[in-house]
Amino acid sequence: MSPKAATKSAPRKAARRKLPAPKAVKPVAARKAPRATLRAEPVYVEPTAIRPMATPQPQPIVEPARPERRLVLVFMGPPGVGKGTQAAKLASDLMLPHISTGDLFRDHLKRDTPLGQKAKGFMNSGQLVPDELVIELVMDRIAADDCRGGYILDGFPRTTPQADRLAQALAVRGERVSAVFYFDAPREVIVERISGRRTCRACGAVSHAVYAPTRTQGVCDVCGGESSQRPDDEPEKVRQRLTVYDSSTGPLVPYYQQRGLLREFDAAGAVEDIYQGLKMAVQALA
Repeated sequence: MSPKAATKSAPRKAARRKLPAPKAVKPVAARKAPRATLRAEPVYVEPTAIRPMATPQPQPIVEPARPERRLVLVFMGPPGVGKGTQAAKLASDLMLPHISTGDLFRDHLKRDTPLGQKAKGFMNSGQLVPDELVIELVMDRIAADDCRGGYILDGFPRTTPQADRLAQALAVRGERVSAVFYFDAPREVIVERISGRRTCRACGAVSHAVYAPTRTQGVCDVCGGESSQRPDDEPEKVRQRLTVYDSSTGPLVPYYQQRGLLREFDAAGAVEDIYQGLKMAVQALA
């Protein structure tokens, strides 16, 4: 075989294939950092600049405020002794309500209140008004705004059961009777006072045949109406009323004496002299 043929028949070396040059990779743009959502770090403070916290002091316990204690005065005495006159004078000076059960009954009957209707039922049937109802009338009255500073009870309580119920009702309110002023006089002096009263049939004005007579006997100085003695002011009936008083209300004297509340006054003297003694007794309570 000729060298030329051999050359033709010899295998050619594989030509090295050139790979394409890699493409240039663009650098990835740096992402923007998100806005800070956390609070700024606290400023470092030197330990010496830190002040110790004050130890909290215990707070005193404050009790709920209680209303000021009211002046509760009870006026006692037989009919015609003059306790109503003294109670009215003191009430005016102290600017306190003057409360009597008679006035309470008349007021509730006039206004036709539920309490008045209850009392009217007993009165119309000739029965005594029960103690529970009397206490209810009194407690209703002293709950009024004008009684905040105190009040004067005239002719109430009349019996020891009423006195017990009054004490219980006041205790619920955190109160008690401050003092009981008892006015008394010889029975014949009282009979003379009551039997000498004259009442005008027209306007109700009261005069006295001995101590405060009208300018014209039997004629009212106020309206000119007829002024005469009421049937229940006759001497014998006055004595009967005093007997009833001694049996029903008389036991209240030792009742309040035992409790250290009774202050006694001789009502046979002059009205102004009695009142001066009364004012001194009230001042001593303060």
